[in-house]
Amino acid sequence: MANAFLFCYHQLTLKQKTMRAANITTLFIAMLIAGSAVYGQSDNFVAESVNSEITAVSSKKKLNFFIVSKRKKGKLDLATRFNVMRSKVKSLFRKKRFVAIVAGDASQASAKIQYRLKKYDARIGTIWFDSHGMYKKGYSLFLIGDDEISYKTLQDSSLISIFSEMADYADNETKLVIGSCYGGATYHRPSIDYKDTTRMNGDSLMIRLGEIFKQAIIYGSESWVMTKPGLFRKKAAVAGFPGRKLFLDVCYKPAWENVGKWNEYNAAINSFRSVNPITLDMYGNVIVRNSAYADKREVKDDISKNLGKMQPGLYK
Repeated sequence: MANAFLFCYHQLTLKQKTMRAANITTLFIAMLIAGSAVYGQSDNFVAESVNSEITAVSSKKKLNFFIVSKRKKGKLDLATRFNVMRSKVKSLFRKKRFVAIVAGDASQASAKIQYRLKKYDARIGTIWFDSHGMYKKGYSLFLIGDDEISYKTLQDSSLISIFSEMADYADNETKLVIGSCYGGATYHRPSIDYKDTTRMNGDSLMIRLGEIFKQAIIYGSESWVMTKPGLFRKKAAVAGFPGRKLFLDVCYKPAWENVGKWNEYNAAINSFRSVNPITLDMYGNVIVRNSAYADKREVKDDISKNLGKMQPGLYK
């Protein structure tokens, strides 16, 4: 009887030790699994936070701008007034996406652009610099009020500073458009007195802008930028040519040979290439046309006819 009792007691003690060891092992395994789960969640949390931050930066609100020079007293410019009117109408109904600005100089344009960007916590989408070109000067340029912007003037530290302030709000989705005639011209054009030729250096102007807006894409035209059929439309937009007789002077031959041709400079990768004519959509975003303007048969015929009519002495 005593021996039987001792045997039962021994078996019960052994069973309790075995169960205790099993419970400890189970608890240890559970802790490992829980730790792995927490660690995994921690990794996922960090990854999700980083991804969210990147998405927030890349998807930050964009504002598009249309910059027009302030009219000088006593000087009526119907084409510029038309652009001011239609861009102001567009911006009236799209204040948080598209802004038309009339500026007396580059500093004023920059201040107005920065004010809107800060107000809406946005970055620059597209800036269209609407301006006349000056073929007579012999190099590509655009005007912002009283300031001439060219590859020459963009060596001035004060002007560079003004553009640099705007560039702080730019990223790799920013696009700048030189909206002046010959703003991206790369050819040599005959001088007005036909004694020599000068290179337009529109590519140099585009590259200078790219040195300031280091991630932006810059567009410039080799030839004329027309007010008809006009921006904000699905047609060939600003591609075309003028009808006045003075443009048949032989000094304009390179402009006729490059009608409808645009250039694109990608500052981020230092890439320069030719593109089809561009326009703006209803919100001021840049659109590159799918087809070349000068590929149309009727356009080719018109250009060929005008090249055949060219003669000296018409530019006055």
